[in-house]
Amino acid sequence: MRDKKRYNIVDSFNVAIEGIIEGIRSERHMKFHLFCGTIVIFLSIFLDINKYEMMAMSISIALVLMAELLNTAVESAIDMTCKSYNPLAKRAKDVAAGAVFITAINAVVVGYIIFGKKFTEDMRQGFIVLKNSYQHTMVLILALVTILVIGIKAYFKKGTPLKGGIPSGHSALAGALFVGIFYLTNNPKIFFLSFLLLLLVLQSRVEGRIHTTLETILGAFLGMAVTYVFLAMIGM
Repeated sequence: MRDKKRYNIVDSFNVAIEGIIEGIRSERHMKFHLFCGTIVIFLSIFLDINKYEMMAMSISIALVLMAELLNTAVESAIDMTCKSYNPLAKRAKDVAAGAVFITAINAVVVGYIIFGKKFTEDMRQGFIVLKNSYQHTMVLILALVTILVIGIKAYFKKGTPLKGGIPSGHSALAGALFVGIFYLTNNPKIFFLSFLLLLLVLQSRVEGRIHTTLETILGAFLGMAVTYVFLAMIGM
């Protein structure tokens, strides 16, 4: 009798785990919720939240995943039994989706309450470091410009992330460095020399037929604008 009970318990666990795996494998929203939950857990560890905050976050994540699994079960059962449109079937699916939405909103609110203050404090400390360290600021700006260039190229689907396409990445970085040098010195000679270097970079991209004139100009303006706004924002 005990062996049978033990087998039933193990079998039940296996079925439950298989159901979770199937939900993750087949449902895109389940994958998204699981990914977000994993990121939140890692953030919770690194930000050193207390046990009560961790408990609230864990319950919120579990509720979202549980609601998504139940929603998947409801949709699967309806699709199996209803071969044509049925207003009651639609109602059941909509209500199940609404349950997922409520739990997701709850998780967002809990996350905002827990992480909002911590992120604000960390960002404030980060801005203080950036204000006191110009080289760190410029490295961050150059990284941001690079990410923006790659993102814009991916949007327009022209060229490769590191060559060709709109805008010119070299021109964007040259524009960022030009504004960075401009903020660093009041010497007009250095200003004009750095501006000449910017023009040479733009000319080389056009001369090498890697970019058009418009692509290089847009790249330079992107780099200059991002750098100017960022430095102005942190009070450089």
